[in-house]
Amino acid sequence: MFDREHVVALIGRGEVLAAYDIARAALETGEGGNQAAYFAVLCLARAGALDFARLEYARLGLGHTNDHDAVALGARLLKDVALATRGARRAAFAKASIRQYEKLFRLFGGIYGAINAATMTRVAGDALSAAERARAALAMPPPAGLTGEGAYYDAASRAEALFLTDDLDAARDAMAQAIALAPKAYAAHASTLRQFDMLCREVGADTAWLEPFRAPVCAHFTGHILDMSGVALRGPALRQRVDELLAAEKVGFGYGGLAAGADIIFAEALLAAGAELHVVLPVERESFIAVSVAPFGEAWVKRFEHCLSRATSVRYASADPYRGDEQVFAYSSQFAMGCAVLRAQTLSTKAVQLAIWDGHTGAGPAGVHADLSYWSRSGRHRAVIPIERPAPRPRTSGDATDPRRAMKAMLFADIQGFGALRDDQIPVFVDGVLGTLARAIETLAASPVHVETWGDGLFLVFDEPIDAALAALALLEAHRAQDLRALGLPRSLGLRIGGHYGPVHLRTNPLTKAPAVMGAHVVVAARIEPDVAPGSVYVSEALAGALATFHGDKVRCGYVGRTQGRKGFPATPIFSLTRVI
Repeated sequence: MFDREHVVALIGRGEVLAAYDIARAALETGEGGNQAAYFAVLCLARAGALDFARLEYARLGLGHTNDHDAVALGARLLKDVALATRGARRAAFAKASIRQYEKLFRLFGGIYGAINAATMTRVAGDALSAAERARAALAMPPPAGLTGEGAYYDAASRAEALFLTDDLDAARDAMAQAIALAPKAYAAHASTLRQFDMLCREVGADTAWLEPFRAPVCAHFTGHILDMSGVALRGPALRQRVDELLAAEKVGFGYGGLAAGADIIFAEALLAAGAELHVVLPVERESFIAVSVAPFGEAWVKRFEHCLSRATSVRYASADPYRGDEQVFAYSSQFAMGCAVLRAQTLSTKAVQLAIWDGHTGAGPAGVHADLSYWSRSGRHRAVIPIERPAPRPRTSGDATDPRRAMKAMLFADIQGFGALRDDQIPVFVDGVLGTLARAIETLAASPVHVETWGDGLFLVFDEPIDAALAALALLEAHRAQDLRALGLPRSLGLRIGGHYGPVHLRTNPLTKAPAVMGAHVVVAARIEPDVAPGSVYVSEALAGALATFHGDKVRCGYVGRTQGRKGFPATPIFSLTRVI
């Protein structure tokens, strides 16, 4: 029997893929009816599979019901398409969404349908009618008894209506009142702020008025372990400077390592300030302690354990012990930076970097200078607490990293439904579907540095994360443009692409004598693809973070849940990948 409450709870935790699997299974067994259909399509929409969600919405007959949730979902799907496109298609879908929101308001009343109809009228280019609709929404009395987020959303909708009537001062006041009704509901605030950001772009308004309403800042923190004389980075003076910096930057969320010295000082200061601490360790826990904590004194180990026990989350860049390769420390720092940027995007706030630095330029791939250099490429703000330490020792040949290990971005792709094809359909599939994908790869601005294929499966490797992301989207768009029915193939053949970014081993396969890309991070990439909704690209947190840090103007990554953790592998966060229009 379809367990609605369980599905709702999963969606509330952001586990939309697990919720989708339950709803889809219920539909396949004939259970759940319209409720299972609604949740299946809702999960697809939240997972970024917008085209497939619209197809399923129609196929499952949700457009023919007058159920409140189904009508609201239909309006939301049309709105999402409009906001993701430009030109005539944008206007057409905006008008279609208006009609659906009008239906929602006509059947059920409430400010939600009314204000969304007003907003989409503005998106469709009719400012006067949008203002009229907004004034009508403002005339509606607030429902009695609303508290918490319910009261917030009602007040925020009225702020949106005031903005559409060009009364910015009143909109600002109304938004301040809305925030006061649920001051810690950061996710709800972010949803409203994204709506306002979109409207400001539509009307050409400055978004500066929204800054007071944004969530606390998300920070990546980094710093030295201790100086060459063995004096630890501790003491009230340094801690006071860290406390003052956190307050000045308005930090509410911190991401970084937990080595003896600056990392732990930052972590302790974040916890004391009531901020969230998110730890990213480069290698497995005991190995990290042995390399980066214990050699500097038992006191640091105790402080490490205390911080780790109070951390909101702990991530591992690698599950392996440390083997002397500095690359894993560089990767861990980049991973933490990406997590901070992704969280800032989710909360519609800012990301900053905080550092305790001696001013010396490092020679290796890891270290404070490497972290600062990597972050500076993003153009985001950073704040440095300067300290004095002796210059680091010169690098020796023994410090060199393995040239056969490198950071790469990887894609795994396959076609859902390939296994059900008849034998006589295989030649058409190879020439039509795979041929189309091959031509898309040939036209990429940045070609993959490694390609493997088997059956309907593809494995593509790129030097840069953005090259992999743009390749994935190009493949998806090429597949979507095909007329599968004209080829005599099922329309349900959906391309699924999973992506990851991390250090891999570059070797030669002794059996084939061909170049090979291998390692644990290749397995991470492979484990994502089976959980991808048809017609979508999902990427790991590491790849999403790298893209968000440097290429937020080209692509966008939205959290969709976790992998299912098959065959003993842990469930990991995954993000949908879309173009920025």
